[in-house]
Amino acid sequence: MNYHRYLVLLSAAVISLSVSSKSVGDLIFEENFDAQPDFTSTMHSTEKAQKLREGYTLPAGWDSLYQGTQWSPELGYPNNHASLEILAKNSDKAYGGEGKSAVMWRESFSLSWKNWASDSQLVKFLEKQYPQLYVEFYIRFSPNFYSRENASNFMSKVFRVGSWDGKGDEFSGFQGALGPIYLWDYKRDVYGLRSVHSFRGGPWGENYTFNGQYAQDKSLNYGSHTKGQAEEGGDPKLIDQVYGGFLSDVNSAIGHNQVFGAGAQWTKVAFFVRMNSTPGKADGVLRQWVNNQRILNLEDIPWVQTSASNHMVGWNYIGIGGNDYFQPYPNDERYEDWYAIDNLVVRSTMPSLLQDVAPNPPVDIGVQ
Repeated sequence: MNYHRYLVLLSAAVISLSVSSKSVGDLIFEENFDAQPDFTSTMHSTEKAQKLREGYTLPAGWDSLYQGTQWSPELGYPNNHASLEILAKNSDKAYGGEGKSAVMWRESFSLSWKNWASDSQLVKFLEKQYPQLYVEFYIRFSPNFYSRENASNFMSKVFRVGSWDGKGDEFSGFQGALGPIYLWDYKRDVYGLRSVHSFRGGPWGENYTFNGQYAQDKSLNYGSHTKGQAEEGGDPKLIDQVYGGFLSDVNSAIGHNQVFGAGAQWTKVAFFVRMNSTPGKADGVLRQWVNNQRILNLEDIPWVQTSASNHMVGWNYIGIGGNDYFQPYPNDERYEDWYAIDNLVVRSTMPSLLQDVAPNPPVDIGVQ
């Protein structure tokens, strides 16, 4: 390692420890999976939609699971995996090399069209609606993760936060029980590694597509698109983990290992969402950090648009994992790769060292 890169890495480590040690705010939920009983998405049922309120067995403290698995022990493939595993035997895939984590297995499976196959959406409902939420977790990718070396149009949904009406289906926004929603997707295409953001509007049952007034998807790189996105309009100091220096200075396509590393390291990812102040006003917020470096700051989102009732809603659920458009190999090879999520934290405010703008006050936020 060259001396410059050593100093950069050391500086980032100090920043990371500083932010972690001073994380303040109202804790809503945290999960490191260590105390969870062993669980997989097909261990207790092979149904796709599994809901605690309907009597299904789920990880403690979680409320719903939508799973899609072609090959798992319960389906007759003892050497393959369910789409979601929380298992003691996977301690090598947990943060720190001990305990447990949520391991999401992607299956290369094609129906001869652009189908989304494996699914691992694990959902947590919050006790009330919040005008804003901060969510952080650590993520790690398998050594054979396809996109380390290959560029394609394949994509996986990794994280979501949204508003649910408390009654309808929590898995399909088009049925009217969800909105707004934010989703973070993983993709590496010919333009490099992408941070893909998907936006859906609200309130529930209305304005799901923003009536064409806001982009439903943004595909951003980890280089030039991050310039000016750090605090006070600066450039983030996100380290290029292959070549050294900072990714904001890279003008070419950026690979997976440059962002997430070539080895078994974990990457801290964080998000902050804040509802717009009144229906139809374009002042809602989305922020994203990678290893405590802010790489995205949007403050123009009309999360809740005007409607017949003209009421505001709040954020009241989060989800990790999701479905995968992933089919690089023939089905009969039963190829799988994985990513793991650990040390999830949900707060009602940003940690103090990340807080730079006072939040809007709550507006007509009720309890569901």
